[in-house]
Amino acid sequence: MHRKSPKANPPIAFDISVRELVEFSMRKGDLGSGPRFLSPARALEGTRGHQKLQASRPAHYEAEIPLKWSLQKDRFTLNLRGRIDGAIETPEGWMLEEIKTVTGHWQQKASALHWAQLKIYGGMWHSTRPPGPLKLRLTYYHLEEENEHCFEETQGQEEINQFFNQVVESYVDWLDHHVTRCDKRNISLVPLAFPFTKTRTGQQTMLDTVAKLHDQGGVMMVEAPTGIGKTMATLFPSIRALLEKEVRQIVVVTARRPGQQVFQDALNLLERKGARLKSIVLSSRETLCVNGEIACDPATCPKRVGFYDRLHEARKAAVTAETCLLDSPALRAIGDTHQVCPHALSMELVPWMDVMVGDYNYAFDPGTQLGTLFGDDATRKHPIILLVDESHNLADRGREMHSQRMDTSTWAPVEVWLRKEDPRLAQGLRNFRKKLRTVFKHKSTTDPHPSSDTTLEQTELFSFEPTHVDPKPLQQVKIDRWISADLACTRTFPDSWEKPLKHLLKMLETLLEKGLEGKRQQEGLQLYFSLHQLYRVAHDSSEKHQIIIRRQGGEIVLHRFCLDPSEALASTWKRAWSTLFFSATLSPHDYYRRILGIPDQAEVLQLPTPFSRTQWEVLLHCGIATTYRQRPFTYEAVAEVIHALQSSRQGNYLVFFPSYSYLENVAGLFRNHLISTGADPDILMQQSRDMNETSRHAFLKAFGTVNGNHRVGFAVMGGIFGEGIDLVGERLIGVAVVGVGLPQVCLERDLIRDHFDTDPGRGFDFAYRYPGMNRVMQAMGRLIRSEQDQGMAVLIDSRLRQPAYASLLPSHWPLHILRSTRDVTKLAKAFWQKRQGTSAEES
Repeated sequence: MHRKSPKANPPIAFDISVRELVEFSMRKGDLGSGPRFLSPARALEGTRGHQKLQASRPAHYEAEIPLKWSLQKDRFTLNLRGRIDGAIETPEGWMLEEIKTVTGHWQQKASALHWAQLKIYGGMWHSTRPPGPLKLRLTYYHLEEENEHCFEETQGQEEINQFFNQVVESYVDWLDHHVTRCDKRNISLVPLAFPFTKTRTGQQTMLDTVAKLHDQGGVMMVEAPTGIGKTMATLFPSIRALLEKEVRQIVVVTARRPGQQVFQDALNLLERKGARLKSIVLSSRETLCVNGEIACDPATCPKRVGFYDRLHEARKAAVTAETCLLDSPALRAIGDTHQVCPHALSMELVPWMDVMVGDYNYAFDPGTQLGTLFGDDATRKHPIILLVDESHNLADRGREMHSQRMDTSTWAPVEVWLRKEDPRLAQGLRNFRKKLRTVFKHKSTTDPHPSSDTTLEQTELFSFEPTHVDPKPLQQVKIDRWISADLACTRTFPDSWEKPLKHLLKMLETLLEKGLEGKRQQEGLQLYFSLHQLYRVAHDSSEKHQIIIRRQGGEIVLHRFCLDPSEALASTWKRAWSTLFFSATLSPHDYYRRILGIPDQAEVLQLPTPFSRTQWEVLLHCGIATTYRQRPFTYEAVAEVIHALQSSRQGNYLVFFPSYSYLENVAGLFRNHLISTGADPDILMQQSRDMNETSRHAFLKAFGTVNGNHRVGFAVMGGIFGEGIDLVGERLIGVAVVGVGLPQVCLERDLIRDHFDTDPGRGFDFAYRYPGMNRVMQAMGRLIRSEQDQGMAVLIDSRLRQPAYASLLPSHWPLHILRSTRDVTKLAKAFWQKRQGTSAEES
């Protein structure tokens, strides 16, 4: 790859608000100090409080005055921005007012941070206004009591400027060290060569294409089959882009932890090659915290008590640490040394890292995304690169992240202690549950079962034939579709629910603001946010969502289900300078464009496989129908195919099923086959429904390369073994995939089908066929992982003869259509004999 030196760019600009500056330089105390709970509506209430006070001021009072101040250094520019709540000119000079709103029990003490913020505004004011002393007024307005309390100081210009310069200089000193580190990083990147002696087939094309994307900005998709080396092909040009002014940081998001580990390994390799990067692996609090499930509480966790007193030294230690990659052990070690919460420290380090690696949530989930980069308060576009690994997973994960769910059965633990803590709130929850149940009160059960459509593709799906509904008004709840007597759908949140829901939230806010003991506070917060996430979207009747109402005994489940996440996902990735979606399976391209919100004009790069067709064969067994209704009649036939495949040569095999039930039924029969032929039945290993991390590791470890090793692993498509694992060489020599991977039939999938069914058949493609066949491709991709791998694969399903499915099979697969199961053994043995002959000739 062509090496480039950094351009003669203008100084780097750092933009920061007055509040951010003050908190960075001066915040002290505990993590979570101050109000233990602030409702999401608190900001709006505070704004209204501000406006009320501002309206009560004299006519010549100036409100909401924007202030800007800049400092030009040799290597960077600091841009400070803020907005003073009000100013008024008096005979004694100007008075600046900062307004803060409070609720509950307030001790009538002014915050040192609030005073600092006001003084910084004073320094900015002096930079553009005539010199002179300033009267500084810090006003607290109690929202519930509707009264104000003022603190006032008069300070001379010299005093204000001295404070201003002291705070700014401390931040400038930090920036100076940060820019120095970045300069050293850039010096190390200039001579950095691609870390391997040669590129793989297709890898150079990907390297050049990704580099061009980062140079121009924008978005693109890359479909790079296994073996291309897409991890380094995306990471290396992204790191080289740090030499340019358009890019300051790289954010890598993945669907699973193994994907993160691959990027960690790549970063470690580049560090060994000389790259002086500063990278961090973002993990959940539960992963990083040694206290596990214990609720975060300054009263019980010493790493939260005085967190901000020790943060500066911990932050400095992290960015100057000899290790370039801050993973979980490194963050815990720094946390232990400086007695700070490692998770909170990791969030504080985000602005100062070159590369961040984490789950999709950190970019796309509104509840956990990195707010400074992707949140509502973030700037429209950031100088960052966003790399989205295994992007095919983002379709369903995106729906999940932008859906809301409330289950009244989860209220039970809270209701137990609420009866004593707040009887009115406990009664309010019971009343709201009753109101939810009235949806089904007048539902007729004369026709509880929807009629079925007997067409091929619809036999496993819900139909939406409306059942009879009593014409009486249903408590102002408009139901669009009745699926059964206990299941209904609507696009709009019922007006009759909004008022009691708002009342419940208000009572919960009052309770939580007071603070509860231990586990109760956490349970109360969970209840509050489950209710609030529905209330927040109550007036959003977007066609991209459906509200599903389920009655389960005496409980109600409300699920505001996201049918189409494209708009929400695009609103996130558009904040980046450049975004790359990449995966081994991103076909059909128009499907992923549509779901990920990628415009038609965006480039798509599809690379050919780097492997030879002679390395493997794919047997297509179309004589077994694996549809849901036919499965009970196919268990024996499928077990015979698997037995035939693994009998062709001793080694390790993986078999993927569409469900645990199918897997378990075939496993018993396959074990009988092993016993009847004198084989060891213990070679069979099964993925279980409740597999923990230790069991997963043991499952994969069993696929060893010791001579004579023979294992047959049964796993579920789309699960933990269906993608993201590498069993290279003799660790895996055969794969069988049973079925076409269609997601489990459910109402949510059928709603997706209906939403996208503007063109006949496309809805089924988007809801079932495309996601299903992607699982098939991923499962098949476990077999050939390197240029030395060899193996046999069998696809089992009669639907693979249909053009709609056959057209989705990659053209580079060496397919052989079978006439019977007997052909499996015959063709598999012939394949291995040919490979042995080739190996003998080569030797």
